[in-house]
Amino acid sequence: MSRRFVPGLLLVLVVVLLVAALVRHHRTSPPPVPHGPRHHAVLGPVRPLPPGLLGVNGEAIIGPGVWSNSRFLSTVASLHPQAIRVFGGTPANFWNWRTGTYVRSPHVPSTLEALRNRVHVTLADWARLVQASGATPVFDLNLLTSDLHSQLAMLHAARRLGMPINEVELGNELYLPPYAYRFHDGAQYGRVATRWIAAIRREFPGVLVAADAYAGRDTNSSTVNERERGWNAEMLSTLRGESALSLHAYFASGLGPGASLASPVAAEQMLRSPARRWARLARLIARLPRLEVWVTEWNLFDTVARVHGTWAQGLAVASFGLDLMSAPRVVQADYETLVDSAPFGAIFGTTAGLQLASGGGGGGGQITFRAVSAHAPPTPLFGLATGGVAMQALDRALAGASALRTMSFGPLAVRGVILASRSGFGAVIVNLSRRPVAITVPRALRGLPYGERYGRPITLVAGAATLHDVTGTTGGAVELEPFSLTTIGS
Repeated sequence: MSRRFVPGLLLVLVVVLLVAALVRHHRTSPPPVPHGPRHHAVLGPVRPLPPGLLGVNGEAIIGPGVWSNSRFLSTVASLHPQAIRVFGGTPANFWNWRTGTYVRSPHVPSTLEALRNRVHVTLADWARLVQASGATPVFDLNLLTSDLHSQLAMLHAARRLGMPINEVELGNELYLPPYAYRFHDGAQYGRVATRWIAAIRREFPGVLVAADAYAGRDTNSSTVNERERGWNAEMLSTLRGESALSLHAYFASGLGPGASLASPVAAEQMLRSPARRWARLARLIARLPRLEVWVTEWNLFDTVARVHGTWAQGLAVASFGLDLMSAPRVVQADYETLVDSAPFGAIFGTTAGLQLASGGGGGGGQITFRAVSAHAPPTPLFGLATGGVAMQALDRALAGASALRTMSFGPLAVRGVILASRSGFGAVIVNLSRRPVAITVPRALRGLPYGERYGRPITLVAGAATLHDVTGTTGGAVELEPFSLTTIGS
């Protein structure tokens, strides 16, 4: 069963217009570039865009009052997420939807156990969040400390609250060592998942259900065991009826403990890491069965270098997001995470969001991250963190778009996408290098408003106002600032 795409005639028209507009550009001599050498767009294939492609992973670990706060709901809406992963990641494995907090069980990690009395997020709170943002809910079910009967009851209750039941994911990272007590191996998980898939589809015909697959690790904080290595093959040997496979894709910076993002060379080195991670992930996806792929968690994850909370992390998020948007088999991708402090939050849930010392690890463990500075600036409550700045740019550009085409500009560090919608064209471009780059603008993108956001890679982002902004209207060329994220179009 596959995801519904844009209606056929409209999609064909948009794709034809996108190709035709760009072909006309290649047949026309571009005007002179104002500064520096001229870089022309090298274009990739056209990709139809599915609905609900780019979203955020909800997390239920913030203290009381956040999820019902009108300012928080307004900020989430300003991100324009196309999807919200309901119940989050690790919390979903221990979530009691009836009480709005964590289950009482000896298996609940101590980090979550300590939060039980502070956390209260009802299903109605989730419904308000989904409705305020206009996002598609992706339900991450609790296969670990709940049962099928209870989870089906939750889905029915969610539907009564106005949330559509279109996409369901079966658990979170159940291949990790702490969960071996419940699923000895992938084969056992596959058998359980098969039974759940059949039951969910009986109750909700047409629903898309993703099974929990393993994407390998690219972090520098842990090692891989045999259960993880064998998970996919064993799971696929017993799994039946799935619509998709869900994966989690984190990437390290590639920098050592002594490196500093004050060095543009170190920043450029770090900003090559997302592309390396994507290349490995693309090879893994190619080996998996021809199913849709959901990447329901992804972000920078580094416990060695001092990189989290910086503009370099925002640029890395934008770069990896462009790869996810461009990959034909990836139909759903959720940034980790919606609201928290650095290292991962898109929205700050505290005024001390950059004073990071630790964060949640796989299975609910605690992992220590290295702060860039001992004197981090205060953060605006419900303001955008560095990943939120990047995600807002990507999601706003995606709004209403039905087709996408990749483009590169000679220098490996400059790349982007052109987006086509019923109302016209837009683009997102990143310059991941320390040098300004002048690009010739494809004809379809000329005469459009553009905004460019840039800063030093080591800048700690405490809200979007931390960064520099340039706005204007595109002519024949645009000069991209070093370490910049540019959007073209309304």
